[in-house]
Amino acid sequence: MVKALPAILYNNILPIFIAIGLGYSLERRLKIEIKSVSRTIFYALSPCLIFSSLVQSPVSGAELWRIASFQILATLGVALVAWGVARALRFDRAMESAFLLVTLFVNSGNYGLSVNLLAFGETALARAVIYFVVSSLLVNTVGVYLASRGKASAFDALLNISKMPIVYAVFLAIFVNLINLNVTESPVFKAVEMVGKGAVPLMLLLLGMQLAETSVAQGMKLSGLAAFIRLVVAPVIAWPLVNWLSLTGPTLQACIVEASMPTAVTSTVLAIEFDVEPEFVTSVVFLSTLASPLTLTPIIALVS
Repeated sequence: MVKALPAILYNNILPIFIAIGLGYSLERRLKIEIKSVSRTIFYALSPCLIFSSLVQSPVSGAELWRIASFQILATLGVALVAWGVARALRFDRAMESAFLLVTLFVNSGNYGLSVNLLAFGETALARAVIYFVVSSLLVNTVGVYLASRGKASAFDALLNISKMPIVYAVFLAIFVNLINLNVTESPVFKAVEMVGKGAVPLMLLLLGMQLAETSVAQGMKLSGLAAFIRLVVAPVIAWPLVNWLSLTGPTLQACIVEASMPTAVTSTVLAIEFDVEPEFVTSVVFLSTLASPLTLTPIIALVS
């Protein structure tokens, strides 16, 4: 395993950070409109990737539910740890919400899909896409509630889900699979698949652009603690769950790697939107992303 670590870092992690670095440089030099790039991914590339992946997915219905169950249980486990730390350190309501935001929600899209594709191939990517879908649903319900803490109603959370294009992509793919409709040879599907393949590289560029506007602004000790929970404690919680749920092969690989990802950039968006310690949240996103190669490299080696 020790000999494999440099190879994993070189082949699976370094290409991702080179792409992130390119996005970082583009934003620094050209001041690209991040919102336009983000919306392109959100409204076009991600839904196309999810639809084309699910329609051709080798993942069975039972396996899909095991992946979703794993993610929900892993998130609950991290939530208990983070909530306990927040209580022990006597955080106020805003800091408690921010601490939960940065420890619960992972970068399963920009970063997670890319790592799974590079490290384990298309088979693991198909499982990672399912993880990404569930993660998006959690962020836009539980995440919104945590960020708002009483400002957003249950109706607002449901309304937010209804605005997510990936939800419609998921339901359309489920419908196509249920009626056994073969759409893979149609020109429309080929166009959708072609657009979807652009999602992963553009997500990495976007992550770099977002990091270019992020900094480790305050509370390095507290940010480091949050990053430690996200990068170290979360994988420790995830390991027994894969055995309990009988996850093996590419499913195990995708779930463990996704659960070990750094903090989601979406957490920063929510923190800014609801004014929940945005400086702290952005500093954890930045720190956990930069530190992630140190933890992801041995994790990839263990599940390979």
